[in-house]
Amino acid sequence: MSAEWSKPTKYIVGVGLFLFSLYILYLSRDALTLLIVAALIAFLLTPLINFFHQRLKIPRGLAVLLSYLLLILFILLSPLILLPPIIDGLQIIASIDYQILIDRSQNWLTSTLLSLRASGLHIFGMPIDLSGLVDPALEALQASDSTTLTLPSLQAIIEPLRSAATITYGLATSVAGTVVSGALSVVFTLFFAIYMSLDSYKFRPWFLRGIPEAYRPEIAHLLERLRRIWQAYFRGQLTLMITIGIITWIGNTALGLPGAFALAFIAGVMELIPNLGPFLAAVPAVIVALIQGSTYLDINNFYFALMVIGFYWLVQVTENNLIVPRVLGEAVELPPLVIMVGVFVGASVGGILGALLAAPVIASAREVLSYLYAKLWGQEPFPLETLEALSQARPSLWDQLKTMLARLQLRLNGRPKLPQSEKKQAETSEN
Repeated sequence: MSAEWSKPTKYIVGVGLFLFSLYILYLSRDALTLLIVAALIAFLLTPLINFFHQRLKIPRGLAVLLSYLLLILFILLSPLILLPPIIDGLQIIASIDYQILIDRSQNWLTSTLLSLRASGLHIFGMPIDLSGLVDPALEALQASDSTTLTLPSLQAIIEPLRSAATITYGLATSVAGTVVSGALSVVFTLFFAIYMSLDSYKFRPWFLRGIPEAYRPEIAHLLERLRRIWQAYFRGQLTLMITIGIITWIGNTALGLPGAFALAFIAGVMELIPNLGPFLAAVPAVIVALIQGSTYLDINNFYFALMVIGFYWLVQVTENNLIVPRVLGEAVELPPLVIMVGVFVGASVGGILGALLAAPVIASAREVLSYLYAKLWGQEPFPLETLEALSQARPSLWDQLKTMLARLQLRLNGRPKLPQSEKKQAETSEN
């Protein structure tokens, strides 16, 4: 039997392995983004792969191939379905005459100031003369009116550039290199994701084998909590995007807002940015309302823009109080300020990908730090739930759908054949 290492030797080897791992990560930093994107694709396609493999009894390799073919087909068909209405809406937005917007704003501000100077301000019946504040503002507006402010059109900007632009060999080579590099990145990302999907069921047992046996149940518990956080977050974000996009499209259409579908698509995509997304999505809608007005409501553009602001605010309130608690539940459960700070930090560190993944990363870090804190202080890391309860598999969406249909059939036609999980529960309750 070989001699056991002393504690100092174990510490030295452990620290050395940790530093070596950090060095390997540093060397592979350029490929980390591709690996992260590939891991996300594999993670998101796991439910579909499991459905094909476990429910339809398709071999895992064929299930992975079929899932990725469906993904590629979806990516290819989405532009054909979404681009025409989006382009129509963006053309409406791009046709905005900003000079008219400036003129209307100046006219509205001038009339408002004139009415304030004429009527004054009354507080508790006492008139207050505002001419000292209003007259300088009116003089500034009149001075700006005398100066013609002309904004060049997009065509006027493009024409000189088009006539002056010459394509050189170096520029063409650079563009071709960028295109080839981007295409190779997409291909390698898909290959990484496919291999991850093929061997994903091996990762968890392989990782747990490296954990001392006494700690495996706790680490398995922690991994399950992390998996649920990410799964619920992505599923919730997809549901939020679709729900908010549909609600915004219906509301914009009902209000007569030009480019309703394009603005709704923007609102749905902006849901990827927690807390800040709805505000950013409202900005183009308000601008369109100010300039274009409603297609059928006979109302001033300014008041119509206020209606649009009120509608987007109502959507945000409904989302925060009704939709988010039901869709995301306790998946993230972070204060809005923490999420916003995380989005800014993630964007500065990892760009768009860092901003999108800020919320689940912070939630995962909270779980890991809570576990480490409990172990350092000799506390039970998971006091509110047992390991056995968490290890029980949550019913899949397919099982939930079958159970719901079976119960509906029970109400309509009598007692139906329940799904297997529901049947076992019924037999247990009868015994």
